Amino acid sequence: MGAVVANAVCDIIRGYNIPTAFVSEIFSLIISYLAYKLWYTRDFGSLTVTKPRLTNMSNLIYLILISFVCSVFYSLFMLNTMEAFYPETVDLHLIALRYFVNFMNFSLLFSMIFLIIARYKDFSYMPKISDKSYKLTYRLLFAIILITTSVFIILNHIFGMNTILSLFELIVLLLLLLMYNTKPITEIVKINYTSIPEKIMISFIILSFIIVLVDRLIIYSPLPEMIFDVISGISENQMNLFLLQFLDLTIFAFAVPSMILLAYIERKLIKPVISFSKIDGFIRENEKIESEGLLDIYSDYLDNDDEMGILSRSYTNLINNNNNYIENVKSLESEKERINTELNIAHKIQESTLPKKSINNDALTVEGFCKPAKEVGGDFYDFYELDEENTVIIIGDASGKGVPAAIFTIIIQNSIKLLMKNKPDPAMVLYDVNNQVCENNPEMMFITLFLGIYNKNTHKLKYANAGHNPPLVKYNGVYELLDVDSEIVMGVMDNYEYKNHEVSLEDEIILYTDGITDANNTEHEIYGEERLTDFLNNHESGENIIIDLINDINKFTNGEKQFDDMTLLILDIK
Repeated sequence: MGAVVANAVCDIIRGYNIPTAFVSEIFSLIISYLAYKLWYTRDFGSLTVTKPRLTNMSNLIYLILISFVCSVFYSLFMLNTMEAFYPETVDLHLIALRYFVNFMNFSLLFSMIFLIIARYKDFSYMPKISDKSYKLTYRLLFAIILITTSVFIILNHIFGMNTILSLFELIVLLLLLLMYNTKPITEIVKINYTSIPEKIMISFIILSFIIVLVDRLIIYSPLPEMIFDVISGISENQMNLFLLQFLDLTIFAFAVPSMILLAYIERKLIKPVISFSKIDGFIRENEKIESEGLLDIYSDYLDNDDEMGILSRSYTNLINNNNNYIENVKSLESEKERINTELNIAHKIQESTLPKKSINNDALTVEGFCKPAKEVGGDFYDFYELDEENTVIIIGDASGKGVPAAIFTIIIQNSIKLLMKNKPDPAMVLYDVNNQVCENNPEMMFITLFLGIYNKNTHKLKYANAGHNPPLVKYNGVYELLDVDSEIVMGVMDNYEYKNHEVSLEDEIILYTDGITDANNTEHEIYGEERLTDFLNNHESGENIIIDLINDINKFTNGEKQFDDMTLLILDIK
C-alpha cells in the first residue's frame, strides 16, 4: 500500500489523467503483492523461507532476482498503459527502460535500507500460515507468466505497439498475476539470532552506501571540473603518469573498504574458527579433555548472538558433557568390577551347594552337570544317600536367570534337604516347600522340580514331580521318556497336594532341564526331546555320556549364544 500511495503521488505530479493513474495504481498494488508472495513462497531448490532478512548469499541473490522480475513486469505494464492511453507518446521503449531502471534501483535501495533498520528494530509483518497444499499448480502458473511475458516482449519488438494489443497484454498479465497472488504461504522458518553471513552482508551494504554517497558528493562537487582543468593542462608525455596516479587512486578507493570488510570477516569468523580448532590437540581417546584454557577461549564468544555463539556454547557443553561421561564411565567400570567380583563369589557359593563328587558304589553311580547361561543361574541338581538303602535325587529349574534365581534355588535346595531328614516323602516335601515359597514370594518366582528316592534293594524310584520335564528311563538298552503327570510348578498355588509315583529301574534314568532340549541353532531350530533321545540311543556305551552330549549340543547350536542354563543328572544302576 505504501508503494501504491507513493506511485499515486508521482502520477499526479506527472499530470496523468484519472484512468491512467488508476491503472497505474492497480499495477503498483499487484507488483508489490507479487514481490511479497515471491519472498514468502519459494519454489526454487532448498531456499529457506524466512522473514525479510539477508541471512545468507542466497537471500541476497533472491532479493535481487525478485526486484528484477518485478521491474520487468512493471515496465511492461507501464509500456502498455502509455500505448493504450497516450498512443501519441514517442520513445515508449525508452520510457519503459526508465521505468525498469527506476523501479530496480529504488526497490533495491529501499529494501537494503529497511533491511539494515530491521536488524535493530524488527517491524516486518509476519503473514499467517496456510494449511492448503498447492503442489505444482502455482509453479506451472508462474512458468506460464514468464513465457507469456517473453512472448509479448517479442511481439512488441517484431510488430510494434498498438492500442488493441496493449490492452490485450494488460488484461492477460493482470489476470495471470492476480491468479498467482492467491498462492498460499505454507512455511516460515523463524530465526532468533543474527547470523555471521547476515552481519557481513549488512556491513558490505553499508560500505556500498558510503561509497555511493562519496561518489555522489564527488560528482556534484567542484572536483570533477578541477580534474578536467588538470587534464587539459597536462602535456602528452605526462599523461601516462597522470593515468597511473588516477588508477592508483581508484584502486585505493576500492581497497580501503575491502580491507575494512576483510578485517571484519577475520575478526568475526576466521579468528573464532582458529580458536575452536585448538581443541584437536586436547582430544585423547577415553580421556577427559583437560581444557581450562580452551574454555577461557570459548568464553569470549559465549554471549554472541550468531553461529559463533552457538558453536562456542556447543563446544563448551560438549567438553563438559564429555568429561562427565568419562567420569561416569570410570565409575561404571569400577562398579562393573565390583559386580563381577561379587558374581564370581556368588558363582563359587552356588557351586559349593552342588555335590562335590559323584556317588559310586556297588549298587549305583550318580553324577551331575550344570552350566549356567550367566555367572550364576536358576538350575540346580542334588543327590545324596539318605541312608544305607535310599538315595535322593533332585533337579530343579527356577524362573529367571542370574543372582535372584540362584538365591531362590539355594533356598529351595536347603529346605528340601532339611525336610527330607524328618519325613522322606517326596510329595509331602514338595507340599511343604511349595507353601513356604507361596507364603513369601514378592517377586512371584516359581520353580519346576523333580524329587525322587531310589531304593537299591527294591530297585524302585519313588518320586513326585512339580511341572518338570519327564526324565528319560533306559529299558532293555533303549531310552524312553517316562510317562509322568507333570502337575503344577512350585510357587503359584499354596496347599497344592502333590502325588507320589513309583517306577522300577533296571538300568539308567537321566534327569535334565529345558536348557538342554531348548538349545537352538542359527536357524532357530531347537535341540528337542526327540534329538536328545536319538543321541542317547545311538551313544556307544563306555564313553562319557555327559561330555559327549554337551559336545553334540554345541555342534548343533553352531556357536549360537547359550540363552538358558543346562543341567543334567544321571543315575546308573549297576
